Amino acid sequence: MASLLNLLLFLLLQPLFSTANVYKLNQLRSDLISNPTPLNDTPPTLYFEVTKPIKLPKTKPCSQLILQHDFAYTYGKPPVFANYTPPSDCPSQNFSKIVLEWRATSKGRQFDRIFGVWLSGVELLRSCTAEPRPNGIVWSVEKDITRYYSLLQKNQTLAVYLGNLIDKTYTGVYHVNIRFHFYPAEASLHSYDQNVDNLASGYHSWADLILPISRNMPLNDGLWFEIENSTDTKLKEFVIPQNAYRAVLEVYVSFHENDESWYANPTNEYIAANNLSLPGNGPFREVVVSIDDQIVGAVWPFTVIFTGGVNPLLWRPITAIGSYNLPSYDIEITPFLGNILDGKSHKIGFNVTNALNVWYIDANLHIWLDKQSKRTEGQLVKHASLPLVVSLVSDFKGLNGTFITRTSRSVSSTGWVKSSNGNVTTQSVQEFYYGNTMVMGSNGNVQIVNQNIHFNDTVHSKLPSSIVQSLTSHKTFPLYLYTDYLEQKNNSYLLVTNISLGFIEKKTASAGSQFLKSSLKNLQNAEGNMVVKDHLVVSGVGNTQQVYIYHGGKSCYFRNIRSSNYTILYDKVVNTCNNKPKSDWDFGLSRLWPFGADITKQLPKAITTQQPVMSTLLPLLFFLLLQPLFSIANIHKLNQLRSELISQTISLNDTPPTLYFEVTKPIPVPKTKPCSQLILQHDFAYTYGKPPVFANYTPPSDCPSQNFSKIVLEWRATSKGRQFDRIFGVWLSGVELLRSCTAEPRTNGIVWSVEKDITRYYSLLQKNQTLAVYLGNLIDSTYTGVYHVNISFHFYPAEVSLRSFDQNVGDLASGYHSWADLILPISRNLPLTDGLWLEIENSTDTELKEFEIPQNAYRAVLEVYVSFHENDEFWYANPTNEYIAANNLTGTAGNGPFREVVVSLDGVIVGAVWPFTVVYTGGINPLLWRPITGIGSYDLPSYDIEITPFLGNILDGKSHKIGFNVTNALNVWYIDANLHIWLDKHSTRTEAQLVKHTSLPLAVSLVSDFEGLNGTFVTRASRSVSSTGWVKSSNGNITTQSIQDFSYINKMVMGNDGNLQTVDQNIHFNDTVLIETPYSYVHSLRSNKTFPLYLYTDFLEQEDKTYFLVTNVDLGFIEKRSASGGSRLLESSLRNLQNAEGNMVVKNNLVVSGVGNTQQVYRYHGGQFCYFRNVSSSNYTILHDEVERTCHRKAKSNFDFGLRRLWPFGTGFI
Repeated sequence: MASLLNLLLFLLLQPLFSTANVYKLNQLRSDLISNPTPLNDTPPTLYFEVTKPIKLPKTKPCSQLILQHDFAYTYGKPPVFANYTPPSDCPSQNFSKIVLEWRATSKGRQFDRIFGVWLSGVELLRSCTAEPRPNGIVWSVEKDITRYYSLLQKNQTLAVYLGNLIDKTYTGVYHVNIRFHFYPAEASLHSYDQNVDNLASGYHSWADLILPISRNMPLNDGLWFEIENSTDTKLKEFVIPQNAYRAVLEVYVSFHENDESWYANPTNEYIAANNLSLPGNGPFREVVVSIDDQIVGAVWPFTVIFTGGVNPLLWRPITAIGSYNLPSYDIEITPFLGNILDGKSHKIGFNVTNALNVWYIDANLHIWLDKQSKRTEGQLVKHASLPLVVSLVSDFKGLNGTFITRTSRSVSSTGWVKSSNGNVTTQSVQEFYYGNTMVMGSNGNVQIVNQNIHFNDTVHSKLPSSIVQSLTSHKTFPLYLYTDYLEQKNNSYLLVTNISLGFIEKKTASAGSQFLKSSLKNLQNAEGNMVVKDHLVVSGVGNTQQVYIYHGGKSCYFRNIRSSNYTILYDKVVNTCNNKPKSDWDFGLSRLWPFGADITKQLPKAITTQQPVMSTLLPLLFFLLLQPLFSIANIHKLNQLRSELISQTISLNDTPPTLYFEVTKPIPVPKTKPCSQLILQHDFAYTYGKPPVFANYTPPSDCPSQNFSKIVLEWRATSKGRQFDRIFGVWLSGVELLRSCTAEPRTNGIVWSVEKDITRYYSLLQKNQTLAVYLGNLIDSTYTGVYHVNISFHFYPAEVSLRSFDQNVGDLASGYHSWADLILPISRNLPLTDGLWLEIENSTDTELKEFEIPQNAYRAVLEVYVSFHENDEFWYANPTNEYIAANNLTGTAGNGPFREVVVSLDGVIVGAVWPFTVVYTGGINPLLWRPITGIGSYDLPSYDIEITPFLGNILDGKSHKIGFNVTNALNVWYIDANLHIWLDKHSTRTEAQLVKHTSLPLAVSLVSDFEGLNGTFVTRASRSVSSTGWVKSSNGNITTQSIQDFSYINKMVMGNDGNLQTVDQNIHFNDTVLIETPYSYVHSLRSNKTFPLYLYTDFLEQEDKTYFLVTNVDLGFIEKRSASGGSRLLESSLRNLQNAEGNMVVKNNLVVSGVGNTQQVYRYHGGQFCYFRNVSSSNYTILHDEVERTCHRKAKSNFDFGLRRLWPFGTGFI
């Protein structure tokens, strides 16, 4: 991490920054905003937060300019004050809506600044400023402040604190106007009609008194309390009138400096182990609220990202959810009134669990008074505040690791209040659940945070009439954050970010048999990158997509908007509800509910009706069942529409074919001219269920040299029209050379190619063979895409001037350079009307293949090919059977999200494969993979298992059986293998013995917590297989130990009644081979693989039989290989990371629009060969493509030679 020291130095000089990994982006904000591009006379840019408009009456408002001020150097100075007087000249003093409008402009350079607006100490607005640009910006915030009605009826003092700094660098002054708009009630409407539409705006039977729970003047700061650490508690004394009958505490919260990104803070154990000076205390925070030292409630806050947070370019012009209007949180404290109705002073306290400096917290105490009485009575009957439950599971080594934090809390209280309304018993229940999975990788330069907060409030009141009313609020705050710091050449850095935010809330109100609900679903995805050179941002991009859906009463609002670098790309707004609301319902509840109708608003009938589970998805599921190779886990709500998507192609006239490609390193080939052969040319039309296509292969006898150092298979194909993705394989006399997936064509045509190094099959390629290709395609009037295919082999003669090790030293990934002498096919025998692969159809299915090896073998490696389809195409997203049964989801693919391929030899487990999660070209959202395809989809990886220790069991000249089965499998898995065998040319027989074999049972754990279709499921698994054996040959007596270690975790969250699914999965797959030679040398070959996967899918129902499908996918293939011989060490590394996000709008089961954006960073270091590529695309178009082919440091080119002399089997992995 030496390259980060300069950045950390800059970081420490900046206020309000911390040094958690995520801040590697934030720490550069000063440079980013200090290097703007002059825009001449360009008008100011409008910034905004996406939110629903405030529902207003049709009356003309009475508006007042309360404050006009220029906030220049205001940091550390008193707030700005203004006198407020109620609008006495308004025609009517009966207001049904009061709106605060903040409007500001700024120009130049400036940080984001937190600010607050108070009225006589009562906070009305907590917000964050926008970051200006040279041409200027303008933004406004409108907030419904009607709930402060009683406060606004009297003269008050307005206070605004915005701590700004001005110098020669940071020149942005904030020019601010604050207005109040008073809307008289419509004479023709009942009061309930004017307030019925907005469940989110607060209590419509307004409190009679609002007490400020904030700091007293004078101050040189905001009126908020400052919480600086986990032991800091702030107290405020208050006295309430003795005729109160209801009390609600409204809490404002914001977090800054070392806790600005608290959700990404690492654990103290990790910090100490790595000797880091970073903000820690882990990623969990809660605000605990007490009265007289008794906990009355808590706030688990929404993860607001301020306008300069993570990557400032993401929030221009669309700002992050809640950043312009931070949410407040209500705690019902009516049950505690019996403790504080004594006319004495009491104390409200705030503290923050695990806090680092600094948290700004204050509150407003809303009190309802009994106007018919001078005194009420009350008693707290029952109070339970269960201790906070926290669990942390950490697994880290050095700077890399995984950390899983879970917490829960419950606070409940019951009390009665006797007033002129009668004796009303109120029960308040708060329930919280929190989960955070954090992954640190690439020596701390990569951080992934996947967090979910569930924050539920319920208030039940029993009236004298025995009617029970309830108000509930169920909030969910999902967060996904990916940050990656990539060092480049010339003292440059690339910082890649991806973030998904969600604010989801459902509110309900019931009274007797009447029931009403509203919902808000606000989802945001932003991704971007910045290139930083010499600590200056030289380029960058920020893309933001947001979908906002609100249903409530007579008011519904939908907005789908997307921006890129200050420009709005797409914006759709719908303001109407589909169904007529029951307009008289709120009136009925307001008569029964003594505290006012509160959150009782109207919803369309379609929203309030309780429908059968997932009934709106049944048409989609029907389409799904008609399509082969599909499964019906939640993620497949996207895939099931692939037929419609590709059948609605747009004619592109004479546009040339589109080039599709998989990002991978080029094969390092010698400088010699290759001898090339066209092996097969074929048009794959209707080939499904028919035999493979065959071609004869003959070695290139006319090549000037028969000593080849590299042999390359080239697949090149074109297609035009409409077609699904198709899996295919290429075999040479039953030995599989390539497993791949076709691209999905478009009307103007596509072309793609795959190049694969097949040098490891050298011995096979020296003789005449039969090539077989199976590609099961279907052609009809709809699916017209024929695949026109050429397969060529390219043979590169060795360079005479180079030794063999020089030609092979540069590529650790290409296989065994001391090639096997014999390769046996472990696949099905011909004839077939399908591929040569074995088919695994369920978890009890075991496929066997007999084989016999020569008795002079001294090494054996099994190369396994794996692919998964139909109900297991997305096995990592399959729900548990318990969840399926509980929700009666017949036909849904299940068995949970864990799979492993188990390989046996004569019934004994010799190894396993935990496969990389290949996403095929039509998977999840097909638009994501055009033109950049998913990792591994064009060249599926194979997996090697060292079975040399078992040679003693199979060197008897008899037939033996290799078996495959798949744990938890659903149909169908395609598996076959190639058995690579090294022969002792100086002997007709070798001797061997298996000395030790350990195959520990598979360890699987599942923790599930679900109710109905919503829940969280955490699956963990681990396995270890080790074997030791010796082989005596002309090389001497060599002992080989093979070790496979696997670990797996999958965290799956189902939300929104099963329409939303997130999957956060990580597979660690480690192989070690240790060799002890007759010379007592110990050599090792190691491969450490990590396969991270994050998946977010959201199915959003819209109006007019329209659906919106949002997807976000992160894939990673990370591998480190090493080879050691004595004191020598050679290493290579591959880091292949991909992020794709997109959406599709589907109407009447037809895709009418969509977008797919893909970003990929590929980095390989190995020997004399290095390769870097950073590429991004959007809807078929390449946006950015950077390639570098040189290594920064000189490779140790003589190491391969040294190891080759010591390594009896050849250099193997080197």
